[in-house]
Amino acid sequence: MRALQVANLRSWERVSLELDPGLIVVSGPNGAGKTSLVEAVTFATIGVSPRTSRESEAVRRGADALHVSATIDGPDGTKLREIGFQAGLGRRLRIDGGPVRSLGEWRAPGAILVFLPEELRSVKGPPAARRRVIDRLLEGAEPLFTKTSADYLAALTQRNAMLRRIRAGAATLTGLAPWDHACVTLGAAVARARARVLAALSEPFGEWLARLGGGPGGRLALEPSPGVLDGVPLDEFERLLADAIERNRDRDIQAAQTLSGPHRDDVWIGAGDHDLRKLGSQGEQRTAVLALLLACRDHLAARSAIPIMLLDDVLSELDPGRRRLLLTALAGHGQAWVTSADPDAAALAEATGAAHHLHVEDGRVQ
Repeated sequence: MRALQVANLRSWERVSLELDPGLIVVSGPNGAGKTSLVEAVTFATIGVSPRTSRESEAVRRGADALHVSATIDGPDGTKLREIGFQAGLGRRLRIDGGPVRSLGEWRAPGAILVFLPEELRSVKGPPAARRRVIDRLLEGAEPLFTKTSADYLAALTQRNAMLRRIRAGAATLTGLAPWDHACVTLGAAVARARARVLAALSEPFGEWLARLGGGPGGRLALEPSPGVLDGVPLDEFERLLADAIERNRDRDIQAAQTLSGPHRDDVWIGAGDHDLRKLGSQGEQRTAVLALLLACRDHLAARSAIPIMLLDDVLSELDPGRRRLLLTALAGHGQAWVTSADPDAAALAEATGAAHHLHVEDGRVQ
């Protein structure tokens, strides 16, 4: 990202930044607007907020609309991306001045990876949080995955609706056939993509976990639903998923929902046999999240583009040694934003050779 302009986003009335590649340390007291700058970068790259699903909540109080624009280098050259939102009118998207209708077409390739304090959910939270991390990565690395995943969820919704009708006596089993087929073919494609990317991520995750002080033996693995898919060749996924759908049809009708499939997948995250999801300490889980982010960065860099890294309040729970290890890992690999309320942030920025140290206070950036 070469430049960022923000208007009427959260506490920011206006801010304009000229930026270089490398590490960007954003410091300032709590409530000064550091996280809102991170939010502005996500709006400028993927068109959504990491803090809310309702864009209206991000509009500055007293303003009618927000606007964010950014000049971003990518595989298809340097582009000016603009996004605006106004209540009642919705979202407006432009690239190099031309309107874009679809958010999927507008999003920057490779885009971003985000760490917020609540991102610990991607290790210790529910399976949906871990699926979301892997699916975001796949959306950045494999453009077709976004449509496949959306189509699967749409077919799943239709199948569940048909299951409810059958249980109520308003439909017969024949109505399930097209949705069974769609859930099998699309679901197998989703599960295969997740299994492939986790196999590719496992080794770099282990390396980063060790380098960040999390110990040896780190690994990732898909815990597929149904469990019969675990450890089998990828080309068997569709057949075995079809068998499971047929075998469990009566159970699904009784429950009026599809009880197995990739919408119930989980991701095993651990070191050796130590399951960090359930048994890891807060520090171990935080280190695992960061190792996963760095492994995802390397994966995207090799396949689409180096993503912008956004790490909000990531340093507060790390000891000095791990802070240095993390900042060193971030420096020199594309652009990374790190926010901190630490009064020593300026010294950290200097020690790690940061491209910028931005101090935020009283509605200004210095």
